[in-house]
Amino acid sequence: MENSSKWRTQLASDIIRDGLAVELVARNGEVVAEVFRCDANHTVSVSIFVEALPLLAMEILLAQAKERLDPFEDGVPLCHAFGNL
Repeated sequence: MENSSKWRTQLASDIIRDGLAVELVARNGEVVAEVFRCDANHTVSVSIFVEALPLLAMEILLAQAKERLDPFEDGVPLCHAFGNL
């Protein structure tokens, strides 16, 4: 089983993209994925920067993103980005 101590998350502000990200960082310091909250258009996207990522790593990233990116900068809850899903 994949060890959760191999991963950590960090917040990253991006002025150019007008938003905030939770980045998943591997033990070697490489950013391997991110969940990005765009405050300009109220969207949330996931980007993966490696060929494969263990499920546990994605679960860690998504849990942290839900907790740390909510709400959007203007106070709108993050769940509004998902429409009527």
